[in-house]
Amino acid sequence: MFKRKIFEPEHESLGHQVAEFLDSQVVPYHPQWVADRQAPRQIWQQAGEAGLLCRTIPQDYGGHGDDFRGSVVIIEELAKRRLCGLLTFLQSDIVAPYLHRLGSEIQRQEYLPGLCSGRRIGAIALTEPHGGSDLHALSCQAKREGDEIVLTGEKTHVSNGSQADLVIVAARCGGAGDAQSAGFDMVLVDAGTPGLTRNRIDKTGMPALDTSHLQFDDCRVPQDNLLGASGMGFFYLVSFLSIERLVLAVYAQAMTETLLHETIKSCNKRKTAQGSTLDYQAIQFRLANLYSEAIANRSFVDSCITDHLAGRLDNRNACIAKLRSTETLSALAAVKLQLSGARGFCAAGQDTATQDVLDSAIQTIWGGSSEVMLNVVGSSLANVL
Repeated sequence: MFKRKIFEPEHESLGHQVAEFLDSQVVPYHPQWVADRQAPRQIWQQAGEAGLLCRTIPQDYGGHGDDFRGSVVIIEELAKRRLCGLLTFLQSDIVAPYLHRLGSEIQRQEYLPGLCSGRRIGAIALTEPHGGSDLHALSCQAKREGDEIVLTGEKTHVSNGSQADLVIVAARCGGAGDAQSAGFDMVLVDAGTPGLTRNRIDKTGMPALDTSHLQFDDCRVPQDNLLGASGMGFFYLVSFLSIERLVLAVYAQAMTETLLHETIKSCNKRKTAQGSTLDYQAIQFRLANLYSEAIANRSFVDSCITDHLAGRLDNRNACIAKLRSTETLSALAAVKLQLSGARGFCAAGQDTATQDVLDSAIQTIWGGSSEVMLNVVGSSLANVL
């Protein structure tokens, strides 16, 4: 919808390749995945074979060695089609980079090829039932006992949680008595590890996305499953959350542009005694404001992509990108539903307006709620003086 300057001709070719795969292998089956509340495991391997996974991971580990723009192309094609059952970026741009940047060579060789091919599914477990997005409130414990790490606690709303072969768990490495001062560990937990219990969560928003609650009861893993240095988890999370929030902003912005195009087209097509719905000044003003926000957000999100490519992505800017793109999406989805009239609420029809409202609401929460984004930005303002 908006002119952009960040892509090369090869990215257009990749976009066609991704679109062809999604339209033939995902779109026709997505309604069944919604009913099942998850996508089948084999689609991940098909996605790997089609080149949709781990574009930025080096070829030595099974990736493609591309820069982040390849990931952006894939994320945007998923968003255009509202596909939540196969959110490849969860694996490619959130889980896999932890292994690549923090993992030992043994860990990289063990896990990255499977993540790149889709033979393995990955997840990251941060959110807890009582702490939500507040990393300082993490209570899940990682204690040393001999040559093992013992995990105790809960994680919730873990994307890919019930199907994941590998879960990266953030846990405090101190004792229960010093929960506020102890550092964090990042621990690799394989599926089937004794003491790990997983229960899928049924959702109204993004219903095809496998989301689970994880329970760790004396869950023991080898000391070698520590990812990175002990006690450094908080600093790792701050760094990687910037990338995660940019990824989520990319997804939200692409979905915003899709909904905006559909809404304008629908209003222009819907006839009234005075012409089309789009001829009413009140509607023009509402859509003009949303169009203006969307085009400004597009420029800012693309500038963040450029910064990330140059290795200078700022955490505050990533939060702003995530905040603005998801809040604009949520506002647009509500307007789209209102302007859809009664058909927007009809389950038997093809209108997606109601589902768009639910899905957009989730996006203002995942990866850190809008309130958390505002707090991060607000608490950093003294630094601009």
